[in-house]
Amino acid sequence: MNWMFLTQVGGILKPFAWIMGMILNAIYKLVAAMGIQNIALCIVVFTIVVKMITLPLTIKQQKFAKVSALMTPEIKALQEKYKNIDRSDREAMQRYTMEQQAIYQKYGSSPLGGCLPLLIMLPIIFALYRVIYAIPAYVTDVNTLYKNVATDVTAISKEIDFTEDEITKAVYEFYTAEGVTLRSAKDLDRSFTITDMIDVFSVYNTGVWEDFRSGKNLDVRDKNGFSLTMNWNMLANSDAFKKAMEKRSDDIDKILKVNGLGKYSILDAPGYHFPAILLPILAFLLQYLTGKLNTMNTKKNGKKEEEPMPGMGAMNTILPVMSGVFCIFMPIGVGIYWVVTSAVTIVQQLSINKYLERYNVEDIVAQNEAKVAEHNEKYGIYSKKEGMSAIAKSSTKSIATMDTSKISTKKSDKDSTGRRSETGRVSQEKKDELSKKAAENGGNVGIAAIANILKNDEDQ
Repeated sequence: MNWMFLTQVGGILKPFAWIMGMILNAIYKLVAAMGIQNIALCIVVFTIVVKMITLPLTIKQQKFAKVSALMTPEIKALQEKYKNIDRSDREAMQRYTMEQQAIYQKYGSSPLGGCLPLLIMLPIIFALYRVIYAIPAYVTDVNTLYKNVATDVTAISKEIDFTEDEITKAVYEFYTAEGVTLRSAKDLDRSFTITDMIDVFSVYNTGVWEDFRSGKNLDVRDKNGFSLTMNWNMLANSDAFKKAMEKRSDDIDKILKVNGLGKYSILDAPGYHFPAILLPILAFLLQYLTGKLNTMNTKKNGKKEEEPMPGMGAMNTILPVMSGVFCIFMPIGVGIYWVVTSAVTIVQQLSINKYLERYNVEDIVAQNEAKVAEHNEKYGIYSKKEGMSAIAKSSTKSIATMDTSKISTKKSDKDSTGRRSETGRVSQEKKDELSKKAAENGGNVGIAAIANILKNDEDQ
């Protein structure tokens, strides 16, 4: 199967890319209605819009980080408490799991609380990149400009003694000699379709476009002296090709204008030339500031609430350097996206920090406790007399001082005669309690309620 780059993204990213493409297309039409037809500006607006759409996920992630600052010490204390137990002991591991869940419930969080927003954002980010790299596939007005040129080039075979395969080889020879790298391999065993031609043209920068429409003769040979641009030179010198280029000169000018950014094209690499080199430098600086904001220690009552994760210091140095270096050699359009993303992230981060300053972490925890307690009471997990707060406190705040010497490190507890002890058996009183709960609930009693009664009976 021939995978064409400008065929819209398929697979799991398809719905995300389709939505991103629709947004970009709408932005282009809106900006064009104002008399501005420029992809660079559309990328800026597009990036801001996408960052605003994903803002709720960013806020959720930041809230988790703030609450996690208080939760992490208790998790570490719990892990220290159970570090020497036999991992094959089901009873001990169940106790560990229950106490761990109590901590997460207390703070209204989960082990995946910080990763979930990021996991949701990943397909959006990947799809966004694909859309930016394949703008003619999603922006209809831009696609039309490329399609007009591609249609006339593929139609040349009808006017001269050139087969469609030879035109395909000629175009291949041209972009190979120009050092153009396509983002997907082209199958030269069959003629390029119009979509294939658009794919090729979509990576032409200003210089390559000028060489193409002027029919520049290229002399590239292999080690044996055989010409590698013979078909291209024959095509470029034909009257049919010159006529097609003259006919579509206005479309090519519009393509250059749409992709233009001053004297550069968004498809050009900045390199080390001034002022284009300012883009990689800006990408480095903004990425560095973003990393600093993400790991900046927040303080409360003069004490650090959270510490940066191990290795974050090195990452905050490596990632900005990588962004700057990659930006030198990648198309300017990608660099614009990185710079705008970092700039918007910094603004959002500062705004979110200001927003979260109005909330006391303990208040957030108290709200989470109340929600969890209400949920648990609804499903009979805890009695009304025993709130989530009391359970969480007994399970977490006293972790460091609790005696674990009595926790079994065996797979089962048996008495001296080898028979299993009576601990854990349901007494008549508990059976009556189960019957009462079943009667109150129309004959049904939840598994969670049964488990809770069994646990209470075992603790006694």
